[in-house]
Amino acid sequence: MIIKQIFNNNIVSTMDDKDQELLILGRGIGFQFKVGDTIDEGRIEKIFRLQDSSIYERFKAIVAEVPAEILQVTDDIVSLARTQLNKSISDGIYVSLSDHIHFAVHRLTKGQITRNPLTWEVQHFYKAEYDVAADALTLIKERLGIDFPKEEICNIALHFINAEVNDSMNDVTHLMQLLQEIMNIIKYHFNVEFDEDSVNYFRFITHLKYFCQRVITHSSYDDTEEYLYEVVRKNYPSTFKCIEKIETFILKHYQYEMTHSEQLYLTLHLERLMKNKK
Repeated sequence: MIIKQIFNNNIVSTMDDKDQELLILGRGIGFQFKVGDTIDEGRIEKIFRLQDSSIYERFKAIVAEVPAEILQVTDDIVSLARTQLNKSISDGIYVSLSDHIHFAVHRLTKGQITRNPLTWEVQHFYKAEYDVAADALTLIKERLGIDFPKEEICNIALHFINAEVNDSMNDVTHLMQLLQEIMNIIKYHFNVEFDEDSVNYFRFITHLKYFCQRVITHSSYDDTEEYLYEVVRKNYPSTFKCIEKIETFILKHYQYEMTHSEQLYLTLHLERLMKNKK
């Protein structure tokens, strides 16, 4: 491998056999070398291969400012998240998360701790992401020797959530707000509290998240046979009445009209959740 560009003593770039640029991290891998020299492969610690060219260009800009050890722990955290969450995570998280950790370290040296107002929502609606983010703090302590406050768990979890939906952080905030609003409608309608650690609750929240994503992005679908819709509407009147309240709410506040398909499946998921409450 030949050095194409030297960012600092510990980060260089090269081209692979498919003419794709790679970022190579390694202690001293760029020290006293020049463009065109052969990379000392014994020094290689991490190789970043990002498929999205626009993300890769932003990441190259980040590596010029962020220390190599933060880039390395970011890669470890992303690998952990992809394994534990078993979800597709956008490569854009390398940019956002490494930048966040870098500035979080800077804030911590000044004694600045910022509590995220979405902590409750993330902890309850995205428990898996929250748990992985808690493990990320352990990795940061092990790799960097920095003990982040627990307030950072929510911040890191949000980067996972944002990378999963591949949308803006602003949309993620709206998504969790809508989740909370719909759950409030359900709780008031049935006058009930849920076991948030139960499998049925997890299944319902998972379905509800996808529905909320469609509301936020205004990407509805409808593939339901009207006969099945009418059967469900007649057989589960109380649950369907709750769905109608949700429909009225999102139409007024989000200008989104639920399709019969969405009403059908949300009714079925909610009915199953309520059945296990009885």
